[in-house]
Amino acid sequence: MSGATARAARRRFLLAAALGAPALLGAAGAAAAPKRRIHMVTWRGASEVERGFVDYWKRQPEQVEFVWQDAAQSHARLAAIGDDIVRGQPDLVFSWGTPATLGLAGPADRPHPVIGRRIPLVFAPSADPLAANIVAALRGHGRNISGVCHVAPLATQIEVMRAYRAIGGVGILYNRLEANSVANLAAWRRAGSQGGFKVLASSFPLDRRGAAAPLAPQELGAVLDGMREGGANWLYLGPDTHLFTQLDAVAEAARQRALPTFAAVESLLGGGAPVLLGLVSKFYQVGQFAAHKAQRMLRGEQEVPIDTLQRFSLIVNLAVAEAIDAYPPMGLIDYAEFRR
Repeated sequence: MSGATARAARRRFLLAAALGAPALLGAAGAAAAPKRRIHMVTWRGASEVERGFVDYWKRQPEQVEFVWQDAAQSHARLAAIGDDIVRGQPDLVFSWGTPATLGLAGPADRPHPVIGRRIPLVFAPSADPLAANIVAALRGHGRNISGVCHVAPLATQIEVMRAYRAIGGVGILYNRLEANSVANLAAWRRAGSQGGFKVLASSFPLDRRGAAAPLAPQELGAVLDGMREGGANWLYLGPDTHLFTQLDAVAEAARQRALPTFAAVESLLGGGAPVLLGLVSKFYQVGQFAAHKAQRMLRGEQEVPIDTLQRFSLIVNLAVAEAIDAYPPMGLIDYAEFRR
């Protein structure tokens, strides 16, 4: 290299240094702060949970890139995604909900050899990771897994429902194939036995492939009529993925029968379905909390606990309240968020 060429190269280097040009200085910076790769696995498309999760990193010092895959509620596709994760070796996996988490990391007694062991996993949301057998304990469970629960304690939900109107009986539609739904029904039956009210449950039918199927309008009407005749004066809408896909039909059939509906998760209160009220965690905040846990794991912290958000929102749909003549009592008005 001639003296003139060397001097020109040096001038370019000094100018790049002054301007922070990545072409010349990026290698040193990348070595100091490598990008962390998070494999995002959704179950039925992106939600406010993922938006909150991604937004969290915009205010953090870590450089993060995301790889996105959606299982489209297919266990076969989820298995293929798990293979992609093992081949790709991301720094961390995020999984939406209980079905995706169990499909990727396996249950506590049959864990995946890589995901949730060598590759850490953070899930959100899950109604009850203990009952679903994701982990054997919320702390000290021995898996490289953390996450966020999003459902208020059942006793709190029942307290709110009773404050709104007395509970004679609770109708529950559920998917027998979803661990969350089965565990939730069992908890309700225990609560009903202890609290002196009926629990009237009906499972969604299965199709020829063995997957949960919708109820025809006449069948749905007959199920809800049977619940009312059996003493149900509430229809409980729990953390059930299949129920979410049938929400519009279920909520409208309940409204036509003046049967109050109570939602346990925020997704059941959006989209215009005529649901009366719910006590919920905001999904965006669930995603932010999950990202905070992911950050702790990426920074090397061991045994990051699984937690539930401690703040819940009471949301009442006044249009539904007017339609079925079920206005909120004065004692709840100061605490409720009203929608139409």
